[in-house]
Amino acid sequence: MYEGVLGLGVCPDNQRCPDWFASDIGVIDRDDIAAKVAADYFELVICDVRAAGFLQQHFPVMPRRLALIDGEDRPARITPGPFIIFRRETDGTDFSIPLPMALPGEILHWIGTLDQTPKTHSVGFLGSTADDGRREVIEAITRDLPDALVATTRLPTEGDPLPDGRMGRDDYYRALQSCRVLLSLPGAGYDTFRFWENSACNAVHLSASSPLLIPNDFANGTHILRFGDVEGLRRMLDKALSNPQQSQEMTERGRGHLVRHHLTEHRAAYLIDRARTALG
Repeated sequence: MYEGVLGLGVCPDNQRCPDWFASDIGVIDRDDIAAKVAADYFELVICDVRAAGFLQQHFPVMPRRLALIDGEDRPARITPGPFIIFRRETDGTDFSIPLPMALPGEILHWIGTLDQTPKTHSVGFLGSTADDGRREVIEAITRDLPDALVATTRLPTEGDPLPDGRMGRDDYYRALQSCRVLLSLPGAGYDTFRFWENSACNAVHLSASSPLLIPNDFANGTHILRFGDVEGLRRMLDKALSNPQQSQEMTERGRGHLVRHHLTEHRAAYLIDRARTALG
């Protein structure tokens, strides 16, 4: 995060987010963390589920008030224990607390600086080819709308950090802002960072329906348009493209809802509030 890496295991320089996390050397005390946990110094210890093994191995005394974050594309198998679980991919029925992604305010500002980009495309989808469940939808919009902006590329890897056709972050946001409607489709999980980026753009947000529980969710028909199948997609696209005034009003309401409820600062406050309630 301090190097500007946001959501990518392999992140070329043109995908970085400069100054996302400012240096805090000398500001935050990181000394003797294990000893402080043993002394019950912290009100709450938060651990990513991928680091749970490190916690067990290096901390002789486990935290009294512990929250695990399962941010995986598919729910991780977690043996019940004396902790609470926050989970990205949940419908709220598995005894975890829903914790979807959110948008950093710095990214909202970056996208907002490109609001005046001319609208040269009816609908846009820019993503990876990691999930072939998108094929039917992508073929439908390119067949129906010749001016659609659709581009799929491979994800960066150590051997191929710059796949052909993959844009840098600024060009990517500029391309999104050139579309009147932006399409969100599931990836390896339902909760994709693309969803939150699209919500920040000056465009109608059209998203596939999702089973996930999102606190303060976007309301269908008010902040966002949702569809369940290709025919539903066609109906929603026609609605968005044939009513420019209503579409602009929906766009403004959707971004306003994002700004009020779904920035990373809101998600942090929500986590602390739910942890306080659960742990007492």
